[in-house]
Formats: sequence, C-alpha cells, structure tokens
Amino acid sequence: MTVLTSRNGLIEFGPGFPTLLINDQLRVMDQDPEVLQELRYGKFDQLMDIARAGIEKGFQVVDILINHPDLDETVLLPKIARRINEELGCFISLDTRNPEALDAALAAIRPTKALINSVTAEAPLLENLLPLARKYGAALVGLPIGTNCGIPDTANGRLEQTRIILDAAQAIGISKEDVVIDAICLASSAAPDTFKTTLDTLSGLHRELGLSTILGIGNAGFGMPAPTWIDLAYILGAIPSGLDSALANPATEGMVQSVLALDFLVGNDPVGKRYIKYYRAHNKIGSRLSQTPSQPKN
Repeated sequence: MTVLTSRNGLIEFGPGFPTLLINDQLRVMDQDPEVLQELRYGKFDQLMDIARAGIEKGFQVVDILINHPDLDETVLLPKIARRINEELGCFISLDTRNPEALDAALAAIRPTKALINSVTAEAPLLENLLPLARKYGAALVGLPIGTNCGIPDTANGRLEQTRIILDAAQAIGISKEDVVIDAICLASSAAPDTFKTTLDTLSGLHRELGLSTILGIGNAGFGMPAPTWIDLAYILGAIPSGLDSALANPATEGMVQSVLALDFLVGNDPVGKRYIKYYRAHNKIGSRLSQTPSQPKN
C-alpha cells in the first residue's frame, strides 16, 4: 500500500485498493499558445482550470510537468505546485528529473507527501533523485529502464530493472511501500505484443515483489483512429492484472465511471461504496439507488 497526502487528507492505493486516477493534462510541452503566454508572465489561471476540471471529473491527483525551452522549470514547478496545493488541496505528482526543480517543488508543498514521477534504473538518476525522495518523505515512480538495455521487451526484463530501483531505494532508507513501478504502456500500433507484456509485468510486480503499480495510459492508442477508445480499453484490461494507478486524460468519455465499475467488480471497492458515493455526488442515479431492481426475465 502506498500513501499520498495533501492539505485535505490522505489517500491509499496499491494491491487491493481502488484505482488511483492521475490527471495527465498539466504537461506543459506543446500547450496552447495562450497557456504558454500566461506562464511566461507567471500566471497560472488556465492550468488551474485544467487541474480543477480533472478533480470535478473524479481524478484524485494532478501530474505537473514543465518541459518547454521558453520556460524555467526550476522557477515555475514550485510555484505551480504550491498554488495547486493551497487552492485545490488535491494530491500532487511532480513529473521531473531535474533535481533543482524537484527540490524546490517538494520544499514548496511541504509537509505534503507527493509522488515523484519518475526515476529509471540508470545510476545518475538514482543518485540524484532518490535522496530527495528520502529527504521529503515522498513516494516515487520507478521506470524499469536500464542504461544498457533501454526498455526491456519482456516482463522478466522489466522486473529485473525494477529490482535495481527497489534495492537502491531501500539501501538509502526508502520503504518498499513508497516505490511505485511503471509497467510501461507503449503504443500498441507500433508494438502489437506490448499489451500482453505489460499485463504480465503488472502481475509480476504484484505477485513477486508486492509493489504498487502505475501506467501512463495516454500512449496506448497513439497512432490509431479514436485513440481514447483504446486508452479506455487498455486501462480496463490492465486493472484485473494488477494496475493500481494510471495517468490519463480526464476528458476520456466514460473513464471514471468505467474504472469505478470495474473496481467494484474485481473487489477493489467492496460492496460498491466508492461507486455509489461517486454517483450520489454527481447526481447520476439519485433516488434510483433506493429502488429495488427489477428481476431478470427467464
């Protein structure tokens, strides 16, 4: 079980817990020119609207990434993280491998326990980022990619790289519960067998290592017509195999409702408490909750 905290409380995820949904739309790379113009002047209104829209949809975490040649990540990342923490109080993922920017952002939202996204099995990243996770008590995403092997094309290869990350983390005092492993979602259009490899990796991460898992679902449908349908199918296929958290687009039609329903069906949401709470909050079923369902016809 992995725990994140925010100004509003804490959330648990991992094996046996409901799926954690992370808003992946605060990734400033090729954003709308108006958003970039705002950021150049230190204004964050449109980014806040994107974060707020994700919360309203039912996403619990916002992933913040600043990767643009015209922007100073070291200055902007802590300012954006602080404002989201203070105004929205949601859980935060800091998507950076820049130690200076990460240090400043974690300090800006202290004592919030954030998620660091992500560190690979490459020695320089482990040496630079793991001490920051320990310093601030953050959880971290491990991406099982090695210096010489690139992205392993087998589940066993990904588990091998995972062990390197886990051993390095535990060696400096980071608990196993604070290590979340990305099983790696690649574009199925380019690698037809990748979905099965990812499912096998998810299963192995739970069964062999007992670790919490994550995927960036937005890659799944890349290069295909109507890619969000494939993204949705991908996450629904991955949850029964051990997916605990996912970066996804809150605008994907039916994403939250489908994930809530599947969590109920596979036992991650016992007796459907979370499912019912969501629909009550969103006025989807209202008084129908108390009605006795009709009996199926023979």
